[in-house]
Amino acid sequence: MTSLAEQLKRLALPQTDPSLLDRSEVASLLFTCKEAATIDRDTFFAIGCTGLDELMGIDPSFEEFQSSLFSSTAKGLERSVQTKAVNQQLDKNISLFLIHLSPYFMLKPAQKCLEWLIQRFHIHLYNQDSLIGCVLPYHETNLFVRVIQLLDIKSPTHKWHWMDPIRVKYFTDAR
Repeated sequence: MTSLAEQLKRLALPQTDPSLLDRSEVASLLFTCKEAATIDRDTFFAIGCTGLDELMGIDPSFEEFQSSLFSSTAKGLERSVQTKAVNQQLDKNISLFLIHLSPYFMLKPAQKCLEWLIQRFHIHLYNQDSLIGCVLPYHETNLFVRVIQLLDIKSPTHKWHWMDPIRVKYFTDAR
């Protein structure tokens, strides 16, 4: 790849990712790509809200995210058409949520919440640093590998590319 092509690829915005337009395979933590493609937004929203309700039973402080990331308003939010300010606030809320979620990552309710954030807000594209920060303490688990497989870190210039061998090595095992 030429130097210019590599620079353009680095500057590409996540919303230009063709996978966002193709619903034959959809990134997912809980389902296969093909299974996730058959599930509608309402179902993913219900899965996420169920996970949040279960987490609030464990730690009531999760309630603060009910009116933002897990609200009916969030269900209709399309971040690729939002203003920079709206997306910055969304990123801030997602980052705070993922920091809060990290100690609970191995619990099924936490994974349900992550599934909603992946489906609705494409955190595997827009919030890679926060997502990796959330799951890094679990680097020895298969679930960590599953999260890494969601990320597009194949480019040698990507800052998380050093994790790509994990994704490749375990790709057939985890999928």
